[in-house]
Amino acid sequence: MRFWLLLPFLFFFSSVIAQQTAYQQFEVDTVAEPRGGISFLKTFIQTNFRKPVLAEAKGIGGRIIISAIVEINGSVSDVKLMNSIRPDCDREAARVFGLFNAWKPAQKDGHAVRQQVTFPVTFKPNTPFAYMGGARIDYFGSDGKPVLEDSSRAAFKRVTPMDTNGIPSGDVSVYEMKNKNWKEYFRLLLIRKKSGKHNISNKQLYAIGTQNYNQFWEGEVFVLDEMQKLVSLAYYENGKRAGSELNFHLNGAVAEKNEEMDGKSTNTTWYTNGQIKQIKTVGEIKALVQNEPEQVTAYWDSTGHQKVKDGNGYAIYQTRVRSKSDTVRHTLFIEQGAYKNGFKHGNWTGRYIDNSYFFEEQYDKGVCQFGKARVGEGDTVRYSVLEKQPEFPGGLQGLGEFLSNNLQYPRKAQQAGAEGKVFVSFVVCTDGTLCDYEVLKSVHPDLDKEAVRVVQKMSGRWKPGFQRGQKVRVKYNLPINFSLY
Repeated sequence: MRFWLLLPFLFFFSSVIAQQTAYQQFEVDTVAEPRGGISFLKTFIQTNFRKPVLAEAKGIGGRIIISAIVEINGSVSDVKLMNSIRPDCDREAARVFGLFNAWKPAQKDGHAVRQQVTFPVTFKPNTPFAYMGGARIDYFGSDGKPVLEDSSRAAFKRVTPMDTNGIPSGDVSVYEMKNKNWKEYFRLLLIRKKSGKHNISNKQLYAIGTQNYNQFWEGEVFVLDEMQKLVSLAYYENGKRAGSELNFHLNGAVAEKNEEMDGKSTNTTWYTNGQIKQIKTVGEIKALVQNEPEQVTAYWDSTGHQKVKDGNGYAIYQTRVRSKSDTVRHTLFIEQGAYKNGFKHGNWTGRYIDNSYFFEEQYDKGVCQFGKARVGEGDTVRYSVLEKQPEFPGGLQGLGEFLSNNLQYPRKAQQAGAEGKVFVSFVVCTDGTLCDYEVLKSVHPDLDKEAVRVVQKMSGRWKPGFQRGQKVRVKYNLPINFSLY
């Protein structure tokens, strides 16, 4: 009796042992490989690897060999280091490799099996810099070019406080060498403010970075959530984004990368498991004008199958959104249709699976020809323009004339010699009125008040914006210039 009771346990134990077997590459019929090929894994690692600040200060580069097991579901486990460069780089290499869980598992005797894999995580050396007292220190000559070999020849010194994750922690100070002493030349103020965006849980996000005397972002700007988790990272020069912008999944993996070039942006997105999702090109987005359609080069579904290649194919997108019937709840938004030469073509449909929203549209070369949409049990709305921006009578020229005719220069600001551009943010509501006024960039208290007063005077004059035949709220940032000459 006791023997028979042991049998189920022995069978269970044997199955666990069999399941835990991890084969070597030469023991399987088909080896495990990243979906899409090695090049996609390399791109993922290069995009996600962030060299630790202390290693960057030393200019360290190198190659760390990672060992891991590819499970039968395509994920990785038992991530280990085969060699070491330094602890912080080792941890980062293991972190990044562990984020990629989009593998084709190995095959043996017609079945998916676990397999041991190794892969190099390589990062290039960089120009070293001084990092002391929690701050990066850079030296420059009188021509503004970096001085690397001998800091005693430097004419300027820049001190950038940052923690070991690279997040700014204080004002950036620039010093000039005067009479063999460093004198402060100017500084960029550390700013932490609400970013105007919320995460999927509707939690407030905060932007952290430094601003110049014009109150424009200068350098790296981090967007963090309330738990200090990184949401996005971008580099700015005098308020304009330069280079790439990264947005992150909740697990820390890069979700989206935008790279600007020649007035257009190349947008690459990934699924949470590291599987590449889409590559597309987006033209420069301008207010108050019709923008050119985006162009999709490639699209993969979540299982790694490429559905759009060289701009041609059929795509099905699935995104979590807020329900139209209950904004507290989230639902799944499914949009699908064909691409031809990179542009939406033919019939496209979209729906919320809780039936709170639906649309159907016809496209030609990426431009919507006509469509219909319905919110919940409401009436079906028909339209021929996908999106229509709010309009001020007379367009941009009419807006400029209104500002010049109504703007007054406050006397105290004149006497103080205050001038510059005040940036005011506002929302054009669905009835043409304006609301949610905010001064984004201040010049002088009286100039700020005057700018807001004139913007408020425009309320009720606007034609509201439309999206899929329905009026929508649209946010604008408007620069208002005050000049004494």
